[in-house]
Amino acid sequence: MARLNQQPIRLSQQRQSTQSKVSLRRFIIFLFVGLVLLLLWLDHLIIAANDKVTAVRSSSHNHTIIVDEDSSAPNNQSNNSNNDKPIQIAYAISLIRCSDFQSSTSGLLDAATILRHSIHETSIRNPKSGSKYDYKLYAIVHMKAKDCSHILSDLGYEVILKDSPVNIADIKGEYLRKNVHKEWCCGADEFIKLYAYTINQHKIVVHTDIDFMYYQPMDDVYDAMLLPSDSAEGKMARRKIEMEYPNKEIPNNIQAYLTRDYHQVIPGRKAAFQAGFIILKPSIDVFNEYLDIIREGNYVGGFSRENGWGGKVSSYVLKFVLCI
Repeated sequence: MARLNQQPIRLSQQRQSTQSKVSLRRFIIFLFVGLVLLLLWLDHLIIAANDKVTAVRSSSHNHTIIVDEDSSAPNNQSNNSNNDKPIQIAYAISLIRCSDFQSSTSGLLDAATILRHSIHETSIRNPKSGSKYDYKLYAIVHMKAKDCSHILSDLGYEVILKDSPVNIADIKGEYLRKNVHKEWCCGADEFIKLYAYTINQHKIVVHTDIDFMYYQPMDDVYDAMLLPSDSAEGKMARRKIEMEYPNKEIPNNIQAYLTRDYHQVIPGRKAAFQAGFIILKPSIDVFNEYLDIIREGNYVGGFSRENGWGGKVSSYVLKFVLCI
């Protein structure tokens, strides 16, 4: 009798086990179906997002790919008479070497990506920025760095391959000719940064170090360069510019902006110019004038106020000329 009484209990346990297995199978099936639906939905989102990304150009010659991050952004903008199109500001970086003890290819990728994103976020392509200016990215690349320039072109930088515009042997000044190669990081090779003055498809070029990041638009700076100095808008823009010497008069035609490298100043000395940042109006004449100054080589070595270019300024101006 005891055994008979135990049998129904075993059967009930088997039924419960069977039901549990069925429930588990159903749960697995529902989970699988849910995952499939989720993946299909994510795939739809990715396709939709990719549709917003427009590959404007792919050149087999220099592997240049221009990519717009947002389809709502103006495409193929240029500085012309069409008032419906915003003015494009050229942002140019310089690449002298692919990698050495100071840098790496992975670091190049990271820095170029962050810089590009910050420029995008502070332009008209981001409506929240409030800017009215568009942008285009350039990379002035020394021939020595040609092999890794595809990293920049894949990120949307138009690559400009150049050799140094000045031959060291052509420098007349003995001190500069014999010591320019010692300049950090890359000696006379850094003269390629002067090619920013030759990007004359744009009204304004911003040469910037690759490790920069922009966090707000610079419309007032651009407005002051482009708007008539006697117009209400031009006067307002000029009043908003923070100058090192506020009492000095701003020229009617602003050709360039510079800033000093205050965070790297040596205690007791005047801050030198920020070596990698300049906002300029392109000019072949100014480009050639810089080259003439370098070839003349009138540079006095040392660290006092009697040293430097023409014996008039700090020797750190040498780095400024090398790195603008």
